[in-house]
Amino acid sequence: MTDPPIPAVIDFSAVFKEAHASHQTPAGLVETLMPDVSKTSRLLITSDSLVGATESTTLTMVLERAIPHGVAIALDVAWQPSSWGLAPGSKPTPEVLRRLHPLAQEASLIRCTSEEADEFFASHDPLTIHRSLSQCPGVVITGIDGSVEWCIGGRIGTMETRMPNEQEHFFSSLIKSFAERPELLGNAGEGPGTDAVADPDGLTEALLSAAST
Repeated sequence: MTDPPIPAVIDFSAVFKEAHASHQTPAGLVETLMPDVSKTSRLLITSDSLVGATESTTLTMVLERAIPHGVAIALDVAWQPSSWGLAPGSKPTPEVLRRLHPLAQEASLIRCTSEEADEFFASHDPLTIHRSLSQCPGVVITGIDGSVEWCIGGRIGTMETRMPNEQEHFFSSLIKSFAERPELLGNAGEGPGTDAVADPDGLTEALLSAAST
């Protein structure tokens, strides 16, 4: 019997939760997770992955080994104040920002809402956020009205969708599209204009497909 194929996208919190049921130390958890993580192309991480000491430590150790294997980070900010012991509607504290900043610097793709963009990156312009981070990631900003603004693959754009309550699912579907067609994300450092590398039709198709999934 052959082993099942490794998913193109692995949700870190999901696999951590499953592995953590065995009550291993962070080092043991890393050894459990790495065989699959090292073979995937995208590791999906949210801000909640940084809350608990064991999960955060395990994540740090996993990334130290996964990134050299070519595993790309997809960061969904998905800010949940209650996960951090804060009142609903609270903004991220300086400690939250300190923990998330290194992760954002390593990401190749980031999704956040307009409000999260202002609170975590001091701008809700996807191009500005793209240029402010060392890996020059693709940036997708989703609105509560279903709107999407992006800076991806050296191109910028906006579109309207009917997914105001499905933003995280939209991002998950979009990551899978980019895992299948990594050329749509382009190269780090590429920006709008003459350096644009992503096929515009392919990019539009990926965005529309993710919004309708």
